Amino acid sequence: MKCTLKALLAIAAMLAGCGATACKPIVVTRLTFPEGTADLEPAQIAKLAEFIDRANSALPRYLEVSIDGGATVKTPGRTPAQASELARQRAENVTRAYRQLQPAKLRLETTSNIYEDNKMSREASNDFVVVQFHPDYEASKLPDCNPVPTPGFKR
Repeated sequence: MKCTLKALLAIAAMLAGCGATACKPIVVTRLTFPEGTADLEPAQIAKLAEFIDRANSALPRYLEVSIDGGATVKTPGRTPAQASELARQRAENVTRAYRQLQPAKLRLETTSNIYEDNKMSREASNDFVVVQFHPDYEASKLPDCNPVPTPGFKR
């Protein structure tokens, strides 16, 4: 089983190195924040700038960008209203930085959420902002990865 998995990973790495194109790539990054802060640090701004440059060079066109801020509710002394405000401030700060860094004018959606759990996923905390570019798949002319029609699904 381990050998099969290693072989599959090696093939995938080889294909990625040969310029294989994903069918519907996910263009997303996550900026994590120190506990209780909403200010962007220089390293976060650099990461956002690099992400925007990579996204702009990866695909020719995007339909929109979504920016979602998050904050953990279960922090000693933090009320849900305070967590909600912190998440909103994070999203707004990243949105301001994004607007200064992104040359293309794209539709932009900014949201914020609070999380009861201390960990949304494998990440260390829920103190983050996620920035996602939504590609225009039709204009990008990506390969059809599902050439067999799915019953009940209209293209």
